[in-house]
This record gives sequence, structure tokens and C-alpha cells, in this order.
Amino acid sequence: MPLSGRNGNLMKKHPILSVDLIIQDNQGKILLGKISEKWREGNKYLWGLPGREVSYGETLVQCVKRNLREEIGMKMLSCKVVCINSNFGYGNHYITIGILTKAKGSPINKQLDDWIEWKWFKRKDIPSKLFPSAKMTLKAFLKESNLLTSSKIKK
Repeated sequence: MPLSGRNGNLMKKHPILSVDLIIQDNQGKILLGKISEKWREGNKYLWGLPGREVSYGETLVQCVKRNLREEIGMKMLSCKVVCINSNFGYGNHYITIGILTKAKGSPINKQLDDWIEWKWFKRKDIPSKLFPSAKMTLKAFLKESNLLTSSKIKK
């Protein structure tokens, strides 16, 4: 859908680049955030991964560090890209990079408009009502880890 740009030129919409952070604790549990009403589409989606859009001029490592700090108050120790997926929601097209992240600290809910709480889940207990990008990211990660069959995440 064309949008009006500077000088009256027409611009086309483009995909938005974002990251989903897969954070594991020492027992291999995965951190998920309970999504606020604003993002649930009724009760269709209840849980998601931390992460947001990549800012202009920002490297992926800088983006991971910023998202950890801004969303959950944690500090990055290391990160590794595990997947790239495409999803569509809220009238946008997102290209999401799933990043396995080692972090230190305890999660603190710093984005109260977007998240209700943060909780650690064993892989076999990951809830099924996941935000679309989180669902695709976790499916790819668990498949890579040969653990998809022990998860409740469905196609």
C-alpha cells in the first residue's frame, strides 16, 4: 500500500526487522513474557519472547543488548542467531531474527504496557498460545535442538 513520502513522492511499505530473544537459564528453561491485553487479540496470544525492532544504524548485538536492558533489565553475555522467519501481524510484515541469548541477572518487567510478567518454562511446558513470531522462533530453535516432539508447540 503506497504511502506519501517527502516531496509528495510515493513510498511503499517494507518489512520491519525485529529480534526475538531466546533466553535460557542454567537448567535450560526458556524465558517467556505474558502479553498484556493490548497485544492478545482476545485471548489468541498469551505469551511471547522478549525482543523488538532493530533500530536504524544498530547492529544485531547492540539490538540484543538494548532489548535485554529496556525490556527485562538483564545484561547480555553472548548471543547466536538460530533462525530467521517472516510473519504478518497488525497490518505489518516482520522479518524476525531468532537469537539464542545468554544473559545475567533476573528478569524485571520494565515494559508494563506490553508485558504482565516474565516466567521460566521447561521446554516440555511451553504454552501453546504464543505470539506468532515467538511460536515460529521457538519451533525453529526446538527443531534445531531435536526437542520439537517434546513441546506443545503445534504447527
